[in-house]
Amino acid sequence: MSRFGIYSWLIGFAGGFCLFYEQVPLAWLLGSMVATSIAAVSGLQVETYKPLTPWARCVLGAMVGTGFDAVTVNEFLSYWTTLLVVPVFLVLATSINFHVFRRVFGFDAFTSMFSALPGGMVEMVTSGRDMDADVKTLTIIHLMRVVIIVIGASILGLYVGVQDLRMQTPSLYHAEFIVMHLALGYAGWKVFAYLKIPSAPLLGPMFLVAGLQGFDVLHLELFTPLLILAQVAIGIDIARAFCGVSIGSMKQAFFAGISSVFIMFLVLSICTLIVLLMATDIPWVQVVLSFMPGGQTELALLAFALKLDLTFVVTHQIFRIALIMFSLPILLLSLRRFSPIDE
Repeated sequence: MSRFGIYSWLIGFAGGFCLFYEQVPLAWLLGSMVATSIAAVSGLQVETYKPLTPWARCVLGAMVGTGFDAVTVNEFLSYWTTLLVVPVFLVLATSINFHVFRRVFGFDAFTSMFSALPGGMVEMVTSGRDMDADVKTLTIIHLMRVVIIVIGASILGLYVGVQDLRMQTPSLYHAEFIVMHLALGYAGWKVFAYLKIPSAPLLGPMFLVAGLQGFDVLHLELFTPLLILAQVAIGIDIARAFCGVSIGSMKQAFFAGISSVFIMFLVLSICTLIVLLMATDIPWVQVVLSFMPGGQTELALLAFALKLDLTFVVTHQIFRIALIMFSLPILLLSLRRFSPIDE
């Protein structure tokens, strides 16, 4: 690794620690990404060890999969009425944002689609990069979305009395699970890569761990320093897109990101109302956290702190991401008919 890579990692860890110290959700991912992005815009050649990036995605994918436990598979069937609203949210939010990005902001079809999809930031940016979408625009739009959502989640947590929303506290507990964590991540990654499923390093481990835990085959404990390392690696990798970018060139994507959040919250309000009309016994906060396109781990943590149904929230979050990732091949095929911006 070059000296620029070492500088990038030091800046990434410093940014993550600052946000962690301030108890900001998604601290290590957002902190490293924001800090190294600022460094990149300021002229530093941000670098990372590229072979580490897919492994980092494996670690985070397996982490999300641990949200399932032995009861979730049975409870999944009881959620079918509210799960039916998830595709409604996806179709409305994606289609409206897609046309706004295309017609108002003039983005190309692939950039518009990956910006409009309410999936995870890492999944959308990395998948969009594979399809030659504008990574800088994607990163800014999804970063704006995540920042606004986690700030909103923090305010919600403070409103109901939750004080500590930090992502992970560094601890040496569960170090014995490192090998299992990496092995499961690698296995899921390679199986999904063999099946040519998009975002295999992330999606494969997520579904493998979720399936094994759902059927009570194993129980994977998380070694938090490994999660922190993975988040910083992803944050630096995303920030590389800002190398050589001027602040002035980011204005359009900045306003596009704000408009997309506004549209998604309007659609989220409609879907929340639909769910509450269908099942009045579900707390509105639980519905909002279940449909909100933010950090799945942070939203699950907030649901746990609020004593809500954690499996309900995690199931809806993973179902939303799964729908997006499995529908991507169809969406990408349909997008190929688009030429540059229609006159």
